[in-house]
Formats: sequence, C-alpha cells, structure tokens
Amino acid sequence: MSSEPPSWAQLRAFNAVFKDGSISRAAHRLGLTQPAVTAQVRALERAHDVLLFERTGSGMRPTALARRLYAETDGLDTIADVAADILGASRALEIGDLSIAVGAPNPAMALIAEYHRRFPGVRITTSFGNWGEVTAALRERRCDVAIATEAPKDDDVVAVSFASQRVVAVVAPDHPLTRRPRPLSLAEIVGHAVIFRPPPSLTQQKLEAALSRAGLAVSPVVTLGTREALIEAVTQGIGVGFMFEQATNRREGLVRLAVAELADVHHEDVFCLAAYRRRRTVAALFDAAEEMGSNL
Repeated sequence: MSSEPPSWAQLRAFNAVFKDGSISRAAHRLGLTQPAVTAQVRALERAHDVLLFERTGSGMRPTALARRLYAETDGLDTIADVAADILGASRALEIGDLSIAVGAPNPAMALIAEYHRRFPGVRITTSFGNWGEVTAALRERRCDVAIATEAPKDDDVVAVSFASQRVVAVVAPDHPLTRRPRPLSLAEIVGHAVIFRPPPSLTQQKLEAALSRAGLAVSPVVTLGTREALIEAVTQGIGVGFMFEQATNRREGLVRLAVAELADVHHEDVFCLAAYRRRRTVAALFDAAEEMGSNL
C-alpha cells in the first residue's frame, strides 16, 4: 500500500466520475480523454489497494468507501471553481453546468425559466423527488443546488425564499366536498376516503402534524409514492389528496380546497450547501430567486 497521498489529478478524476456516474461523462466534464480519466482512477485504487467503483453495464457504482472519500474531497472541486470564478469574475456567465434537485416542478420551473433566460449558455440538469429525496441529493452532493418547500434549518445550508403557498386538499370535480362551504375542516375531510404520501413527503409531514393537533386518526385508502400518482388517483375519484397549492399547474379534473387547519404559509426555497454558495452558477440562481421573492 502506498504511503504517498493522492494527487490532485487523481482526486479530480475520482470526483468527476463519482458525480457523473460514468467515465465518458466525467471525461467530458474535465476536458480529458476517457483513457486518461480511467488511468487516474485506477492509479488511485492501486496505490491504496482499494475498490472505489464497481464497474457495471450502466456505469460506475461508487462503493461505501468512495462515498466517504467524496464527502471529504468534493470541497477541492469547490475551491477550484471559486478560484476560477475569482480569476474570471469580469467575464459574463456564458457557459457552465448547474444540476438542480427539485421538489415540485411548479413553481420551481418559473425560477429555472428566469435563470435560463438570463444565462442561456449554462447547461441545466434537473432531478425530481419528494422533500426527503431532494435534501438527500443535496447532502450526498448529487446536485449543486435544490429547490423545494422549506429548506432544512441546518448551519451548513444557505437558502433564499422566492415564493409562498399553502397545503390544500384536492378532489375530483364531482366530489361531494366541492359543494361544502370553505375552508373545510379536517374532520369533514376524513369522513371520506383519503390518499396519503409516504412520510419523507413534506406535504405528508404537515398533514400528519395537523391531524395530530386535531386529535384525528386516519387510515388512508391508499398511499402513493409520487405526487403525479396522487393527482391521477384524485382525478380518477379514488379519494381526497393533499398537496401544496402550486405543486402543479393542472386545473382540469382537479379542484383545490382550502383547509382550516392547514392555513399556514410555507416558503418555496432555493438552497445549497454553504460551500457551494460562492460558485458563479449557483450564486446567479440565488440572485434570480432573491429578485423573484422580493415581495414576499
């Protein structure tokens, strides 16, 4: 086993492969050939007699050791990015890459659209999930920045709010609750079949807290893993669902109902790890969010 510390080139190649999941995409990111990236990663593994990636047909799967190493060394990439930003600060943000983990497509797309209008040369990639999945992606550094309702209140996370919304009940247009005076009470709603989301969903967390405060115990007719599945189930008349009112632009087949116990306003946030905040692509997204949220 080597006593020599890993080289900058080895760690840079390792971090790129970890982030992109393949040699070819890492090579594109770094501006190197695929053999050059492969050689750096293999040299790192051989020098320390470790396995960092399992080679699969679909790409490079990081081992547990690789995840630990990436968590400690990704900051090196951030330092390099910040240095490049400082040295090129007078140059317009004409090119770049930005990966975003998104909770609800709407209103996040309004912010992303504004960012793209300002910086059309920046390549944006997005992934979608519930609140737990989005925050995990941020923590595991699988994205540069996240957009979701209520950023984690952690010291190493920085956030800016750009929109606000409430949790509402959603039903099909012919549901009996559409004929009731609003806002509805939870007691009225749970007399009907209801649909839940899994606990990592922030909507579900807010709903269960409100049910607990109201002293109501509810057994859902079905629990669905995605917002899209819940909306489809609601439109098919399976039951009453719950979501943030701006989570979708869909109007046809879906009626939003205000709920008395869910009247709190929640902010839609753009957030990232503090170490990423200085990256030019991330900073520009924060700037756009601050302008959009100036009237909150």
